[in-house]
Amino acid sequence: MPTDNLDLVSRLSQDEKTLKEHSLRCISPNDAKYGEKSKALVPYLSADAEWRAFALVQRTLLETRIEYEQAEQWNLDEVDQALEKISPLNMALLEDKVTHHDQLAVLDEIGRHVFPETKALLHPGTTSYDIVDTARSYLFKKAWNEVIRPEVGKAIDKLCNLAEKSLNMIMVGRTHLQDTSPITFGGMLAGYAARFTNRLKRCDTDFKDLRGKISGIVGTGASIEMVIGEGKATSFELNVLNKLGLKADYTATQIVQKERLADIGHSLTTLMLVLRDFANDIRILYSSAIGEVTSRDNAKRLGGSSADGLKNNPINYENIRGKAKVVESGMTVLYDMIVSDLQRDLSNSVEARYQPQQMMAETYEAFCRLNKALPQLSTNEDRMAANLIPIRENPSEAMTAILKGEGWVHSTYGTGHEFVKEMGKITKSERSKLLDTALEDSEFRSLYQTLPQDKRDILNGQLEKYAGNTVNKAKLNIDYAKAIIGR
Repeated sequence: MPTDNLDLVSRLSQDEKTLKEHSLRCISPNDAKYGEKSKALVPYLSADAEWRAFALVQRTLLETRIEYEQAEQWNLDEVDQALEKISPLNMALLEDKVTHHDQLAVLDEIGRHVFPETKALLHPGTTSYDIVDTARSYLFKKAWNEVIRPEVGKAIDKLCNLAEKSLNMIMVGRTHLQDTSPITFGGMLAGYAARFTNRLKRCDTDFKDLRGKISGIVGTGASIEMVIGEGKATSFELNVLNKLGLKADYTATQIVQKERLADIGHSLTTLMLVLRDFANDIRILYSSAIGEVTSRDNAKRLGGSSADGLKNNPINYENIRGKAKVVESGMTVLYDMIVSDLQRDLSNSVEARYQPQQMMAETYEAFCRLNKALPQLSTNEDRMAANLIPIRENPSEAMTAILKGEGWVHSTYGTGHEFVKEMGKITKSERSKLLDTALEDSEFRSLYQTLPQDKRDILNGQLEKYAGNTVNKAKLNIDYAKAIIGR
């Protein structure tokens, strides 16, 4: 290959080159390597988003003051025009170089574009964390509803569609990594779709319950009443928060209490652990030893290994599996954020710069990767059929269940379970089929002749008849999942 084809930098504009060179100097891999994958979350979880949300909360406070006859419409119009001009970058520079305080920087930046009389109406008896915690709850809630949830719903929908196409595709069931009675591939996928849906509902509940506060420096509302009027702190807080789609945290001190952030973290973690379970199952089925699934794009491309050019590695599923642990690690921070000395200290303020934002970003990226991988997921039905042959020849669990259903007891071996175990030992040593071995026993042979045809068929390896209610359960899971995600 000519080396000039590998000079991708030369294809970039100067702005693109500058931005990408900057990203390589970032510490977080979400920026340095995977920024393109998480850019949909920039309007919600970035520093730019926070600065803009801080200004929005100040705007909402002013809007509500009009309702209390403490500001006029022209003041709000001025701020609305200012919000179109403000610079988050200038806010950051003001905080670093001038104010050394984020909310004072916000006020100064808005103040550059409005009359002093309007600036004086901003931040009415509020403290910085009335703004910060309220803004973050607002952003987190929107990020879930507008970006992350739709991506999770898309994955559930794709799983349901794949499940519907493979409802009757039987494959080996495996417990303790040992082969046993069959399942259907569609049933497996439908089960995961329902599990994801359960977790999605849990996330819906917890994100919906995020709270804000407009209650002053220690949460008493006294400073709000000094500005808005005696006895009006509660109604003012509710009116402001209602405009932002939030409820009030009546346990708030200087800060919104952090248990609800731990709740959303827990919901995201369990969602990701279900995803990890799914990714790992696909990874195992993908393995050379089993080979029942593959990815069409990986199989076509190959070269997933730098050493072995013919390896077809389950790249996406292994990446997803690793991301789940990264999300889980964020819970340590969220749990610690619940603790605050008296009305506030800076410990959880520092921690809140990182979590749950990073957990949300990793969850989103993982489901984006899943949605990329699922359309490429391909089953190897020949391999599934071949792996099922040993179970067809030795349907030991099915035989045990049939004998238990007949209430049969062998005069020498005892219960059906013990009989099958003894027959299995002989079968393994002689490398014969289980039914052939069992039929050499006269007592079993007499029973076998009385069995209904479908049970005899199962013992003869027609495991399609030993699927139980798996198809009905799969359909129930699919219907449930699609109902929740609105498909």
